[in-house]
Amino acid sequence: MTITREVLDAVRTAVASVTDPEYPNLNIQQLGILEDVVADSSSIRVDLVPTILGCPALRTIEQDVVNAARGAGYEVTVQFCASPTWTPDRISDDARQILANEYTIAVRPSSGPTTCPVCGQMSLQNRSEVGPTACRSVKWCPDCRNPIEVVRSRGGENQ
Repeated sequence: MTITREVLDAVRTAVASVTDPEYPNLNIQQLGILEDVVADSSSIRVDLVPTILGCPALRTIEQDVVNAARGAGYEVTVQFCASPTWTPDRISDDARQILANEYTIAVRPSSGPTTCPVCGQMSLQNRSEVGPTACRSVKWCPDCRNPIEVVRSRGGENQ
């Protein structure tokens, strides 16, 4: 098989729709996990950027990507990339809205305070750097009195 730009685009379309195991109505492209689809000598490689190192969902996502490509008629390998580093900035605007509206999860902006997805205030207070998963921390909104999970970046630095 000759690997053309059209083939790579078809593979990208197929794998972009792979959903995240934790958020079944969000795909890996919306979450900024899908980095690239490239021709690697005579094969096709899908590059993924993990949200956090050691994420237990990585093998599931990898298998789902392979299955999505296979379903479209292509064989691929998956590579998890250490660079670029995943940050919440990679999450698309529509995915941010879904996270806020359907999961009550905030996404920290690259600068400025994080907005509470429940009441819209910007007064979140740190509660725990350890959330229900390694990629989220927990804050408290004193305005609506709700605990709020916040997507944190790969290194888990204070947000």
